[in-house]
Amino acid sequence: MIPYAIGFDIGITSVGWAVVALDSEDKPYGIINMGSRVFDAAEQPKTGASLAAPRREARSARRRLRRHQHRLERIRRLLLTENVISQAELDTLFAGKLEDIYTLRVKALDAPVSRTEFARILLHIAQRRGFRSNRKSETAKEDGELLAAVSKNRALMVEKGYRTVGEMLLQDPLYAASKRNKGGQYIATVGRDMVAEEVRAIFRTQRQLGQPFASEELESRYLDILLSQRSFDEGPGEGSPYAGSQIERMIGKCTLEDGEQRAAKATYSFEYFTLLQNINHLRLLRGGEGSPLTPAQREALIALAHKTKELNFSHIRRELAIPADTTFNAVYYKNTDDAEEAEKKTKFSYLKAYHQMRTAFNKLSKNHFDTLTRAQKNELGRVLSTYKTSAKIRAALLPAGLSDAELDIAETLSFSKFGHISVKACDKLIPFLEKGMKYDEACAAAGYDFKVHSGRERTQLLHPTPDDLADITSPVVRRAVAQTVKVLNAIIRERGCSPTFINLELAREMAQDFTERNQAKKSMDDNRARNERLMERIRTEYGKEHPTGQDLVKLKLWEEQHGECAYSQKHISIEHLFEPDYAEVDHIIPYSISFDDGYKNKILVLAEENRNKGNRLPLQYLQGKRREDFIVWVENTIRSTPKKQRLLKEKLTSEDEKQFKERNLQDTKTMARFLLNYIGDHLAFADFAAGRKKHITAVNGAVTSYMRKRWGISKIRENGDLHHAVDALVIACTTDGMIQQVSRYAALRECEYVQTEGGSLAVSVHTGEVLKSFPYPWPEFRRELEARLGDDPRRAVISQRFPVYLNNDIPVRKLFVSRMPRRKVTGAAHKETIKSPKALQDGVVVTKRPLTSLKLDKNGEIANYYMPQSDRLLYEALKEQLMKYGGDGAKAFTQPFHKPKSDGTPGPIVNKVKLCEPTTLHVPVLKGTGVADNDSMVRIDVFYVEGEGYYFVPIYIADTLKKELPSKACVAFKPYEDWKAMSDENFIFSLYPNDLMRVTHKNKLKLTKAQKESTLPNTYETKQEMLYYISAGIAVAAIACRTHDAAYEIKSMGIKTLEKLEKFTVDVLGEYHKVEREPRMAFNRK
Repeated sequence: MIPYAIGFDIGITSVGWAVVALDSEDKPYGIINMGSRVFDAAEQPKTGASLAAPRREARSARRRLRRHQHRLERIRRLLLTENVISQAELDTLFAGKLEDIYTLRVKALDAPVSRTEFARILLHIAQRRGFRSNRKSETAKEDGELLAAVSKNRALMVEKGYRTVGEMLLQDPLYAASKRNKGGQYIATVGRDMVAEEVRAIFRTQRQLGQPFASEELESRYLDILLSQRSFDEGPGEGSPYAGSQIERMIGKCTLEDGEQRAAKATYSFEYFTLLQNINHLRLLRGGEGSPLTPAQREALIALAHKTKELNFSHIRRELAIPADTTFNAVYYKNTDDAEEAEKKTKFSYLKAYHQMRTAFNKLSKNHFDTLTRAQKNELGRVLSTYKTSAKIRAALLPAGLSDAELDIAETLSFSKFGHISVKACDKLIPFLEKGMKYDEACAAAGYDFKVHSGRERTQLLHPTPDDLADITSPVVRRAVAQTVKVLNAIIRERGCSPTFINLELAREMAQDFTERNQAKKSMDDNRARNERLMERIRTEYGKEHPTGQDLVKLKLWEEQHGECAYSQKHISIEHLFEPDYAEVDHIIPYSISFDDGYKNKILVLAEENRNKGNRLPLQYLQGKRREDFIVWVENTIRSTPKKQRLLKEKLTSEDEKQFKERNLQDTKTMARFLLNYIGDHLAFADFAAGRKKHITAVNGAVTSYMRKRWGISKIRENGDLHHAVDALVIACTTDGMIQQVSRYAALRECEYVQTEGGSLAVSVHTGEVLKSFPYPWPEFRRELEARLGDDPRRAVISQRFPVYLNNDIPVRKLFVSRMPRRKVTGAAHKETIKSPKALQDGVVVTKRPLTSLKLDKNGEIANYYMPQSDRLLYEALKEQLMKYGGDGAKAFTQPFHKPKSDGTPGPIVNKVKLCEPTTLHVPVLKGTGVADNDSMVRIDVFYVEGEGYYFVPIYIADTLKKELPSKACVAFKPYEDWKAMSDENFIFSLYPNDLMRVTHKNKLKLTKAQKESTLPNTYETKQEMLYYISAGIAVAAIACRTHDAAYEIKSMGIKTLEKLEKFTVDVLGEYHKVEREPRMAFNRK
């Protein structure tokens, strides 16, 4: 078997992978296989919310409704058992013309009411019992709209002297239009205690007036039902999988202490442990040299962190008396003259819960929080992170020995989230961290082996357990890791043996949340647009028809440096800027040492200066007056603090070089460390032939980007998803040996040779002879990659006789992107909006829409207005208002619109009117009294009728709940009644989104490029193509699909235009196989 290595390019929606053959020295020398696995991000596409959120919200709504109905039923039974009213009276309680209920509620405060009126009042109040939070902490914050509304209404009652909620809602002008919360407004929200006080007042008055039914016993039992509320911690009740404290169940185990629970992040020990870690990583930078804090500075900073709630680096500089020419490694100094501003924006606050608790407890007495022991502070953090109701908090804190006053304070606080180690482990590590040790050193001193994460035996395949993935809280990242494991296991199965080593790279987005990813995308889009504008300037103003990325960097640096050479301060002519051998981009700290190809490590200089500098630092190269002039120029010209620090660096130490390698060659993100640890701990690797030890490496994306450019591999994301596979190949080949070769080449080029414009050759200054090429993984690397990316890779690799294929039986197939099918059948059965079925016979449904949604059709009438003749006066008034604003309802109805009366006076306010809309398929609801639109389409069932061709039957979520599957197939432009009934004997297969098809058209398929930024041809035509199914349109009986790499798509392909339609399965490595006829599968959901 061929020894092999794997490269992974891991993002939130893709896993690129590549398998390379290894020679006797463990060096890559050929491509065995490569591909891309693509999947949906495990989040709501528009909001970034959890995929489970809609289900959770719907479940909560069902519970609230069920509890609401149960409460009313209990009230009805109570009224019957207490003989307030009879069953007959209850059955007719709301029949006929009734007095306004709010008038009755106020009347009951002063005058006797009848039994039936009293029953109406109690039932009405039970339906609108007010808001009550489970926690005092929520009331104390008063930061939600509900709580804010409760506070306002409480103040309004006091201000205007209203006795009860009912009196306020009846008499205050604020509630004249509506006494209910509408349209996301919460103005009518009152506290439950306010409603309870009204109940007591009504009972008290009725008893005083001699009404026998208003007994104290009835009042007590009624209030018990009215005020009852299941606490958050209790969940839905016994027997439910959601019963009990979900938070308590989810707390993981410590990675260092067996059997210990992980510490809440709000515990004092964990916060102090985190503070010490961050202090120990802090470095003061001066003249390019970095040094840790002195013991005295460390003690001062620890005291400052305990004293100051909102701490930033500007504050730290002032308190620790840090000199002005010294900066912090933890501060990102952007391109700005004002370093102080950057330090003010950078927070150093790691005792947030400590300060929150300190502020709260010190209300009892001065420095009261300091009187609590560390154990009590830890217990407060644990309990307030685990439990969310007052009762549970008090019970859990009772053994901690806190006073009643302290418990009252604790109830006003709330925290969340847990760390990775326990309080016990924190307390063991803290004494060593206080000495300035780093985490790994502290672990060793405390007797922990922090590298050992599991005692399980290594296996050839990975089988993650829930505990293995407990550290991954993001569903997005969990899915990416799960897909990576699937691909890894499939590769190992295909190869039949373990890999020798794995290189992986994680996309930056893996460490970002939804908002951060959107911000990063916007920043990238803005930067891309700016770069394109600069490229256009180079083409039009400076006459270079095909500018390169290096030309772009030159122009940016030229503008930043005001057209001056950094080392000589001589003028650089813009007319000659893009000519070879005139001006060059130099790495400030030589790439052979720093491995930093970033913009902040680049400077524009004249070519002669670059050759003379070699691989030295600028201040090592420049001497005497030139050195002094350079320092003045840097201080006056360069705005970026990091670049300024690099330019003024005096020397490089071995510690500097070590840090460069750690920072620029390896990925140190949390998720990268997790994957390194998990795969390294659990996967069995093959032995190295040449004695290497490191089986898994997280490669820094900047290094692979540099390699890709130098190897001449272009990357245009908009051209499809194959680039993930190419990136993975680059990652697989970015070995320690390759980096050493690149470092030697860079040193050689910096000292003796000139880099050509393409960046891949080193040329002698004196003779022009090419002395050394930029190192490739193997000589045929570029040609072999191009062959594998071609349409007929097998023929290409055989004809070019690449070594790896001559001596080994390697199956070569065309790269094919594998996509994860969407087979989800959960979700809402229908859309939320309920519509009227009264006009179904006309093929339309009726729904109420706000006036702002109205618009005029081409005939000048209100579009889709239902039965204008029913109220012609209103219709004409609405139309007239629309016409004043050009048919724009959003502009026409910004102010309240009154329904006109026949006498010309304004009537009541109109908020909504009835509109009709065409419907093909709908879901009957409310026992047939309403209809709603279908929600998601789960799949389509494809049928073939001899002599007629293909049909499909759409299957929605609502259909999965039915005993029998629907059998009517779409017919283009026909109502549902005219659709064709299908027989199961003609069924061939089902298609879910991302199922693979081979489509043969009767004429030709026309595919359009999916991304307008793509550099591919706009369209192409073919008779037959492999396509992934995306969705279906029932109105036109068509399907949407895309090519395997998502480079091209067909937005609407009529099912009747197809000559042949075949289904294929695709494994995670992109190998596909034809599916023969399938049985039609029902869902059998209960």
